[in-house]
Amino acid sequence: MNKKFLYTKPSIIGVLDSGNDSFNDIGSWLFDDSPDLLRKKFREDSLDELVKEIIEIFREGNPNYQELASLFGMVKIEEVEQKGIKVWNLRNIERLTDDLTKIEMHIDAQRLIINKLYLYINELHNFRIIKNMLNINFKDIYYQDVNDGLVFVEKETTITIIKGPDE
Repeated sequence: MNKKFLYTKPSIIGVLDSGNDSFNDIGSWLFDDSPDLLRKKFREDSLDELVKEIIEIFREGNPNYQELASLFGMVKIEEVEQKGIKVWNLRNIERLTDDLTKIEMHIDAQRLIINKLYLYINELHNFRIIKNMLNINFKDIYYQDVNDGLVFVEKETTITIIKGPDE
């Protein structure tokens, strides 16, 4: 699966940029269904498989936050800007298992990269499954247990999986 589309520069409203033309040409739209296949994986995979896919994406580089958000479906996005950080809150995430309640991305407003990614889950028993997956698939990953959550760093991004608030 071609994941190049994840690493294009984010679009800035009101600014024309021809630097992304290499992937977004008409041929890529017609012949490459990688975005649709990855969106399907994000919607249908188990939570531990989703976390595995996210780790692999961040190991390749820091993805475009707009493209990453789109993989979760037609989500509702709330944006807040504070002290050089854009915070994107994604709600109404399209997952068959309904195991993610919210996703939060902290984006460096200057460099437009994700510094922190929070995955809010609704079931604590998923932590054991995710820890097993991490231990089996990523021998070089170090994670830390925190209150109702797991924290690990992948390149320059801190990824936190945490029990979401009961709403």
